[in-house]
Amino acid sequence: MEHYITRFALDDKVTVIELPERVDVNISDELKDLLTRLVEEGRFNLVFDLSNTKYMDSSGLGAVVSRIAMTRSNKGDIRLAQAQEFISELLEITHLNQVLKCYDDLDEAINSYEQ
Repeated sequence: MEHYITRFALDDKVTVIELPERVDVNISDELKDLLTRLVEEGRFNLVFDLSNTKYMDSSGLGAVVSRIAMTRSNKGDIRLAQAQEFISELLEITHLNQVLKCYDDLDEAINSYEQ
């Protein structure tokens, strides 16, 4: 059972991954598999829509960043949109806020790839 919704934006140049309420050990392997599949398909511009995510543990966070090196080595990136306050705090504590670009608005995150 897939716990996320993927869709494409910006003329198919960006993949948006809408994450569920809980991003934890129960779906981290599934999320890593999805990211591996997307990268293998040549999809390197990824945006995680966190608007519905109310909980994320370290394994969920690890899954989110698991393919960042691969996307960046192919001139892509992983960006976050609409993170709840606790996720922003988690990113700050882990210093991932210095690695990942975060946007308050989903469209802003998607359109950041046009630049």
